Amino acid sequence: MKGNMSLAAPISSSYPIFTILFGFLLLGIGIGLERGVAIAIVITGVIMTGISSEHKEESDRATVGKRRNWSAIASAVTSSVVFGAAYLGVDLAVGYFGPILMIWLLRLGAVLFIFPFLILTTRKFTLPIGGSLKWLLLMTLLDSSGFVALTFGYIYSGSSPAVVTTLSSMIGAVTTIEATVVYKDRLTRIQIAGIIILFSGVAILLNV
Repeated sequence: MKGNMSLAAPISSSYPIFTILFGFLLLGIGIGLERGVAIAIVITGVIMTGISSEHKEESDRATVGKRRNWSAIASAVTSSVVFGAAYLGVDLAVGYFGPILMIWLLRLGAVLFIFPFLILTTRKFTLPIGGSLKWLLLMTLLDSSGFVALTFGYIYSGSSPAVVTTLSSMIGAVTTIEATVVYKDRLTRIQIAGIIILFSGVAILLNV
């Protein structure tokens, strides 16, 4: 993403909204009033948790900074829409392929996409070696395990992907919390409020 991450991160975390919207418009999947309110609370908490003042100085710059911000917003909205559609697609496909085969198909698609992307970009890349390789393998294992859990979640969620998709959007908030523990990052007041709202929404969502 380009520009101010304090703008881009919260917007891109709102992809469950589009999953729910596409599910309703294309498939007629409803969520009910109580569940809808709980999902809205969770998404609000996720967005607030993603807001950071770390790059505030970027937004204070003149024309160049504003252009970067608009670029970040456009990129984040695109990301949110695409992820929203993708998660709805995963929910539809997992019933046909099962969770394990679905993971292989997702990984195959990622590999087929990444090579043209690397060719089109100007960044240089090298194969991981030494100590970085073990961390890459660990990240791959954790990432794939997360997708397996996600696809199983869709299987057991019934006819609506809204709850699973909304809970999966907590990844940004969980990362923020882990960063405070591991890297001693400091949370802003709005992030602390967002975490409280987020877990309050989760508690409501799991009981409606």
